[in-house]
Amino acid sequence: MHRCHKRSTCGLTLRSRTDTKRLGLYAGYLLMTKNQNESTSSTGSLQLGARVRQLRRVKGLTVDSLARATGVDKAHLSRIENNVKTPSIAMLAQLAQELGTTMGHLLGETLDESEIRITRAADLEAADDKNDAHRFLPLLHGGSVGSFEAFLFYPGKDANEVEGRHAGQEMLFIVSGSVELIFRTQSFQLQKGDCVQFPGYLAHRLRRVGRAQAVALLVLSNE
Repeated sequence: MHRCHKRSTCGLTLRSRTDTKRLGLYAGYLLMTKNQNESTSSTGSLQLGARVRQLRRVKGLTVDSLARATGVDKAHLSRIENNVKTPSIAMLAQLAQELGTTMGHLLGETLDESEIRITRAADLEAADDKNDAHRFLPLLHGGSVGSFEAFLFYPGKDANEVEGRHAGQEMLFIVSGSVELIFRTQSFQLQKGDCVQFPGYLAHRLRRVGRAQAVALLVLSNE
């Protein structure tokens, strides 16, 4: 008897809530297309098979070449494109990978605006270029999204008295000015356009170099 693991579905491992959402979308698609053979839905939007065919042609692939790349039988792939057959979720994942898209797109997933967060410039606190203390301006709603946090960082002229150390990774991109990154045994001077990444467990300090205001994009990962 064939059984799927509780965190996998017919060959596709569910690694996140997004994967679970895709599975729900796939189940909904199966229900919607159970008795349909048309190449377009009642609203005129492309069905799965038509999307596969369209993306295959855009990438300059033949049915035969896509079938070989995904390990899908050529005749079966042709039936999928004509909406005669519905691919398994594992097969759908392979098709999405080869076509350079997502399962959600192939299934007709629409944009969920609640998952998009925008911080407008007008909502950000104006920077005081006369202030010599370190300042951090959160860029994300609630301070963090998922496993990372992002800030506009205005380093002061003096290095921190207390060394920074944290879990995860740190990335610093210099937007303007010059910044010195100081580790216990070595220091680096970073200029506009420079980017540095390092593990957060390394004790470090930062300071502005020169009189001109320096601005950096600081991203902290919790993983």
